[in-house]
Amino acid sequence: MDRRDFIRTTGAVVATGAMVSSALGQTLPDRRIRVGFAAHSIDLQALFGQLREGFRGTLDEAGLDYEYVEAAPNTSSDHAGMLSILENMAAQQPDYVLVGPTSLELNEPGLRLIAESGAKLLMTDYVRPEEGVSYDDAVLNWVVYSHEEMGFKAGEWLGDQMRAKGIRNPKVVMLWGPAASEISVQRGEGAIAGMNSHDDLDFEIVYEANADFDRRLAYDETERAIAAYDFDAIMCLNSYMSVSASNAIAANNRSGDIVVCGMGGTIDELQGIALGEIGVAPFRDPRSMGRASAQALLAHLTGRESEIERTVYAEIPVLENAYRIRKSVPREMFDVADFLNDHLG
Repeated sequence: MDRRDFIRTTGAVVATGAMVSSALGQTLPDRRIRVGFAAHSIDLQALFGQLREGFRGTLDEAGLDYEYVEAAPNTSSDHAGMLSILENMAAQQPDYVLVGPTSLELNEPGLRLIAESGAKLLMTDYVRPEEGVSYDDAVLNWVVYSHEEMGFKAGEWLGDQMRAKGIRNPKVVMLWGPAASEISVQRGEGAIAGMNSHDDLDFEIVYEANADFDRRLAYDETERAIAAYDFDAIMCLNSYMSVSASNAIAANNRSGDIVVCGMGGTIDELQGIALGEIGVAPFRDPRSMGRASAQALLAHLTGRESEIERTVYAEIPVLENAYRIRKSVPREMFDVADFLNDHLG
């Protein structure tokens, strides 16, 4: 089945009595709420799958009676598929929709339709543009992080790593996301700025390609770069690409020669960092992001809209080893000690 056509309806958490007393000490309405979730990926290993766990877990803890639907396009670059999903969501007349767009600009017509349907939007993964959006009145909050900051931290870390290796003219391969992705542009520009923040180093990008945040493309582009260039590091602008780049490097017997930089902190990427196969990944806690979106929904539902924080920024710790992972990543998402004990015996 085409994932863009897949919409899953799950069993609701059933309320009892005329009104339900939530975990927040507020009174919830005596009706079933319709909640939608549309994101460019709903893989449990990745950002939005974990964000969903934090979001739904908070609604469940509050005792909310709700019907839930979710959908994702085939790939992160499938803007037409995402637009179709948003249009379908609007037609179902939900009460609330949590959205992680493939592109804020290209998804705007669908987001506007949801707003016009009367639903409230919970936006995530993108910072609200300074000029605003056409559906501003429908947005309860934006739960976000700075993609530019994430990129900068990866590039800055790489500079320190290259200096420690005695490499003053680091040669770097850049794997970008989709050409139309604002996230890719922001992360990439941030990474370049981070590398260039080291005045004593002279970075050179010897090869760059749009690998579209795609595992297969990232693997192929990494192999192509290995065959054609000598380079010290590969800068991957999302987790899928860093894991694939690491796999390609290992398959070509270059592990230890090339530093892999990732961004995001999916479970696969965290495993690679813990094992020393991936050098670094600036991380944002998706479960806390999901909780912040759910808390805004509950506040609106219980008449406390004035209490909603309109923009919530996630912190971005830099993860480079098991210690940093243990200190920054929720154990329910990834228990690094258990993983290493199981993996290494």
